Amino acid sequence: MEERRIYILLTRSGTWFSHLIYFATRDSYTHASIGLDGPSGPFYSFARKYRHFALPAGLVEEQVTAYRFAVPCCLYEMTVSEETYVRLRRQLRLMYAQREEYHYSVLGAFACFFQLPLQRRRHYFCSQFVAGLLESCGAVELPKAPTLLRPAELCQLKNLRPVHQGSLGGILAQEAV
Repeated sequence: MEERRIYILLTRSGTWFSHLIYFATRDSYTHASIGLDGPSGPFYSFARKYRHFALPAGLVEEQVTAYRFAVPCCLYEMTVSEETYVRLRRQLRLMYAQREEYHYSVLGAFACFFQLPLQRRRHYFCSQFVAGLLESCGAVELPKAPTLLRPAELCQLKNLRPVHQGSLGGILAQEAV
C-alpha cells in the first residue's frame, strides 16, 4: 500500500495573542497548522483572516513565505496511508470550500487552557482543528479530546518525525537544497 506524507507546523509568532498564550503556558509553540503538499505548504489552520487584525478569524490557508522568516517553528512529518491521505484532503477541501461558515473559537482556546472541553459547532482553535482532523480521518489516536490539546502538545503524537526546528526561513532554505 502506498504511503503519503503530511506535515504539522508549529510556530510562535509575534502577535499579541501568541504572546498572551506564551505568557500563560510558557509553551515553545503557540500555533498549529496542517499541510498536505510538502514542507513549504500551503498549510491550513484557524487563525486571523487579516494580517493586522486579530478578528475576524477562521479557517485560513497559510503560506510559509507570508510569515516573518525569524518566527520560531518546528515542522513535523507524518506518514499516512493513501486512504487516510485521501480522507484528509477531502475533509480539508470540504471545510475550506465552506470556510465562511467556520469561526475561530476564542472561548474554546480559553477553555483549553483550563482543561475544560468546549465543543461548539463550526468553531475551532488551531490545535483543536489539526488534532480533530487527524483523528477523524484515522491518522492518529489522540491522548485526549481535540478540545483539550494545545499546539505544543501536538509534537507528542505518535509517528511524528521532526523535519526542521529553528526559524521559518530555514524551511524554505532546506527545500532549496
